[in-house]
Parts: sequence; structure tokens; C-alpha cells
Amino acid sequence: MLRFRTAALAAALGLITLSAAHASIDSPIHRTFNVREGGTLTIEADLGDIRVTSGGTMVTIDVLRKAQTSSREKADDLFRDYRVEFSQEQNDVRVIARYGRASSWFNLFGNDLNVQYVVTVPARFSLKLMTSGGDITIGDLNGDVRCKTSGGDLELGHIGGTVEIKTSGGEVRVAGVRGNATLGTSGGNVKVGDAGASLEVKTSGGTIEIDRVTGDLLAHTSGGNISVREALGIIDASTSGGSIEARMARQPRGDSRLETSGGGIVLSLAPGVALDLDAHTSGGDVQTDIPVALLGKQNDSTLSGKVNGGGPKIVLRSSGGDIHLRKL
Repeated sequence: MLRFRTAALAAALGLITLSAAHASIDSPIHRTFNVREGGTLTIEADLGDIRVTSGGTMVTIDVLRKAQTSSREKADDLFRDYRVEFSQEQNDVRVIARYGRASSWFNLFGNDLNVQYVVTVPARFSLKLMTSGGDITIGDLNGDVRCKTSGGDLELGHIGGTVEIKTSGGEVRVAGVRGNATLGTSGGNVKVGDAGASLEVKTSGGTIEIDRVTGDLLAHTSGGNISVREALGIIDASTSGGSIEARMARQPRGDSRLETSGGGIVLSLAPGVALDLDAHTSGGDVQTDIPVALLGKQNDSTLSGKVNGGGPKIVLRSSGGDIHLRKL
């Protein structure tokens, strides 16, 4: 019986300890700003996820702060040291959130405080967002978007303006963008739906997938494949660790280049696309399903000539696979 009581007491103490470990105290902040369409929201935060949706005629901001502690005194210290300042100048709203203590204190206790920014802006509004420790998610928006995170993913809906986004440790996903776009990540994949103008994509550690790009494309990855389902402009694509597959759906106005050090290349051309072809691989064969008027000496690993009478130059280079020219 004593052994049973001892075990029961230990289990109860374990539950109390577990409950204390998962206890939390909330301290939300809510602000509302009267604005007109066409303004800009700026958020600069040391910590926290940011989620933005569009709708209505005002900017509403909820800062959801959660202290991972059961101690009210410790929670108040955390909330006090994470200062959030709001300001408005005409049609622009600005939020600055900084830790008041030294960076060493932040590194030691930063996980004790969770922060989320839940924001609503008018449909025609621009964003400048920065967080040092979280994801950024943006819904459909008719405005320009610039955002950066040092430790999370970036996910955007359909954006009506220009886009400039970067993450040092996550994936990038954009459903669509009407203006020019520059996307970068140092540690993840990039997926783009419909790009209506020029597009620049760079990643140091993932794949690149693009459904459609109307303007010129610059795509580079050091660690994955590149897939372009429909390109209507110039293509400059390179990878050090994967294959490239692209479909050129319209006559380009300038020279293009596809280059890989770690895989093959498949290029599909729409009927009537006219190019000067320069293809070479040191790790496989060059094959074509499209008639090519040959120029100079050819072999299994080299193909040079004119497609549909010639036009802008298309350079294909592979050090680790086959090159295949196909009909679209």
C-alpha cells in the first residue's frame, strides 16, 4: 500500500510539474488606425510571426503576446522588456517592436515569449515587414510588398504590385505577382504560381518551381532542380545540384542560357520559336525532336545550329546529364 501511495504521489507531482511547464500568460495588444487606400504598413520586429489579410477600410493590428510561464511577475517582466511602439503619419502606419535588454539576455530567455502579429489592411495597400524570428504570411493584396525574415517561411497570395522578399532560413511560396519580383532564400525551396513581369529567384538550398512567367526570368539554385512550366520571355537558369526543365512558350526577344553542373536539361519549344542553338554536355548525350539546321562539326554531346531559321541564342550546358530538345 505504501508503495502504491508513493507511486501515486510521484505521478501527481509529475502532472503538477508538467502543467506548470505548459502554463502561459497572455497579454494582447489591439490597435486600429483610420487610413485611406494606397498607404503603407511597416512592421519591424525582433520576434514573432506576421500574418496579414486584406479587407475593410482600416488598419487593425493585434499583437498576441504569450509568456511561457505561470509566474505573473516573470510574465510582466517579459512583456515590459518587449516594447511595441505604434505611430501614424498621414496614411502610413508604423510598428516597431524591440527587446529592451541585451542580446545575451534575449538568447537566453527568448523562447519564453511567443509573439504573433495578426493584421488587416485595406485591399489596396503596401507592406514593409521585417521579423528576426518568425514566418510571414500575406493574403491577396493590391500593393507593393517588401519583407524579410531571418528565421521562417514566406508565403504570399496574389500580389498586385512589385514584390521583394527574402528569408535566411525557410521556404518561399508566391501564388501570383503582377509586378516585378525578387525572391531569395538561403535555406529552402521556392514555388511561384503566375509571375506577370520579370522574376528573379535565388536559393542556396532548394528547388525552384515556376508555373508561369511573362517577363524575363533569372533563376539560380545551388542545391536543387529548376522547373519552369511556361516561360514567355528570356530564361537565365542555373543550378549546381540538379536538373532543369523549361518550356519556352513564346519567341524570346533576347538570348537565353540554361546551365547545370548536376543533372540533365529538357527544353520544350512552342511551334515557330526561332533560335540559334548551342548545346553541349560533358556527362551525356544531346537529343532533339525538333529539326535543327546543323552548323559545324557535331557529335553525340554537341549540337549547334538554327531552329526555324535562327534567332536569339540559346545556350544549353550540362556537366552531369543529357540535354533534350522537345516540341511543346
